[in-house]
Amino acid sequence: MKKGIVWISAVVFGGIMLLSPALAEKQDKKKVDGANVFKQHCASCHVGGGNLVDDKHPIAGSKELANLATFKAYLSNPPGHMPYYQDVVHDEPTLKALHKFCQTLKKGPMKEAVQGSLSSKDVNSQH
Repeated sequence: MKKGIVWISAVVFGGIMLLSPALAEKQDKKKVDGANVFKQHCASCHVGGGNLVDDKHPIAGSKELANLATFKAYLSNPPGHMPYYQDVVHDEPTLKALHKFCQTLKKGPMKEAVQGSLSSKDVNSQH
C-alpha cells in the first residue's frame, strides 16, 4: 500500500515538474496593455507624450525610444525627479508594452495636450 502511495506521489510530482516550465513560459507571455501602463505610471507628467517638468524633453520622438535596451537603461536610472518604477523595468512584458506604446506617441504642442487631458470643467475654470 505504501509503495502505491509513494509511486502515485512520484508520478504527480514528476508531472508538475514537467509542466512548470510550460506554465512559466505562458506567464511570461502575458498580455500587457502599454497604454494602461503609461496611464498608471507616466501620464501625470508626460501628458500626450510631452513633459510637464521640462517641455524641451518630451517622450514623443525621444532618442531613449530608439530600442528596448536604451529605453530600459534610461528607466533604470531616471533623471531628476522622475521616479524609478522597478516593477516596470524588471517585468519584461510590461517594459516591452510600455516601450511599444511610447513609440506611438506623436510630438505636438503641450498646451493642447494638457487641455485635452483635462475635463471641460477644469478647462473652463481656468478662464
